[in-house]
Amino acid sequence: MYNRIKKLLDTLLGNKRIKGIWYTIVNNDIIMKIYLCFTFVLLLTGLLTGIIFIRLYRQNYLRSYTELLTKQGRTIAKRVSKFERNGKLEKFQRYSTYIDEIENSENTDIWIISNESAKKPLSKEYTNAETNDDNLTIDMYDVITQAYNGKVSSSSSFDDVYGMAILRVAIPIYNKEKDEVSGAIMMISMIDKQTMGIDKGTYLILLSLFLSFVISYVVAFIFSKYLSKPLNKISKNIKRISEGDYSSIEPKNPKTQLGRIEITLNQLAVKLGCAEKERESLEQVRRDFFANVSHELRTPITVIRGYAETLNDGVITDEHAIEDMYQRMLSECKGMERLVGDLFILSKMQNPDFQVEKEPVSLMQIFDDINKSTSVLGKEKNIQFIEEIPEDDPCMMLGDYIRLRQMFLIIIDNAVKFSHNNGKITTKIVKKDEKLYISIKDEGVGISKEELPYIFEKFYKSKLKQNEKGTGLGLMIAKQISLKHGGELTTQSEHGKGTTFFFVFDECTSMEGYE
Repeated sequence: MYNRIKKLLDTLLGNKRIKGIWYTIVNNDIIMKIYLCFTFVLLLTGLLTGIIFIRLYRQNYLRSYTELLTKQGRTIAKRVSKFERNGKLEKFQRYSTYIDEIENSENTDIWIISNESAKKPLSKEYTNAETNDDNLTIDMYDVITQAYNGKVSSSSSFDDVYGMAILRVAIPIYNKEKDEVSGAIMMISMIDKQTMGIDKGTYLILLSLFLSFVISYVVAFIFSKYLSKPLNKISKNIKRISEGDYSSIEPKNPKTQLGRIEITLNQLAVKLGCAEKERESLEQVRRDFFANVSHELRTPITVIRGYAETLNDGVITDEHAIEDMYQRMLSECKGMERLVGDLFILSKMQNPDFQVEKEPVSLMQIFDDINKSTSVLGKEKNIQFIEEIPEDDPCMMLGDYIRLRQMFLIIIDNAVKFSHNNGKITTKIVKKDEKLYISIKDEGVGISKEELPYIFEKFYKSKLKQNEKGTGLGLMIAKQISLKHGGELTTQSEHGKGTTFFFVFDECTSMEGYE
């Protein structure tokens, strides 16, 4: 049995058309989910429609059939009452034959019953049934009792005597002479499903559901390729993006849902493209950084090693020459120490999690402290330091005193380095709109237009002789310190006429929380 089933499946999957349908089902799982949901909704709608239809049909059938039986019963009740009143027994007997025909043709029992509790009950000759506990059920007794009370009543339920669902309608027979109910007509009709056509209706509904199910799936398979085209296109675009192709996507209908997905995917591709370029740029910066660090450290290490090997070999015996070598080695070590220190500071400044501890700081106090160092820095070149700052105003800002001092000292040290002998360096502080504007200007060699955009980059050093001992990190450290203080550092320069560095910081106008 197992081998037969396996062989049948292999035969079916070997058929190209069936194989194509199978691949459509497997590969288009989203579409199949949509179709399954659609089918489920279709079946649920059909079932609910069928149940509601059958219930409404049953209620409407019972209502219509009750009205029909009531109409027939009223006619029979009037005729029987008239026959008894006029004493026309023969006509009643002939009419009984008509009643029998109705019973046979319409599958309905018609009981003519006498009301024994009346003053003048219907005569036995005009009845065709007797009521007793053996042939009356509770439901029959209820409708007859209401008829004896002068009301037309009806009920429907499963009857144990008939063994099926029946409809009972009881109509009173009036005795006009005594003005009372002398009897009752009880119409009993079998209303099983076959009689009402419910079985046939259910069959037709189920058949319609099955045909709808089959037709829907046939249509679904026909349109599966059409519906899957946009999804396949999006899938190809995602694969293309995953392989590193971030070219733009042109949606055909931007206002549709798939169009909006393509627009979002296009935005993602643009962002990934930018991220890839930024990554490549950062990678290049990283490579350049290590190359520069290696270069900056290799030169002093080579020098120190050469001197150390020379001293170790004992080739040089002159004490002055030996002392000079030691001084050169010490100078190279200090240079490496300065480079490592600058790298450490720069790494801290560039760390986004590093926060500068800020407190109210006086710029006047910082520049007074810097002046003690600049007098030594500018002594060799006889530099004149000029300050244009507000008198009797501390010029307060929030910041780290040591870092701010380091930042301004880097700029002043560079100004001294590139100034001519007997030059001037001017420091100016201006307060305006709760902002502090600081400028440091020199009259030195200046910076060319070609070099100006790169002066704040790592390891960038001018080719001038004055900068041969620099690490190329000073200006970048100054830039990072200003950023950590929420400030702005810019520069203007003209080659041969000098350079000016500009700082902008927020003024500290309130001392609350710091006193």
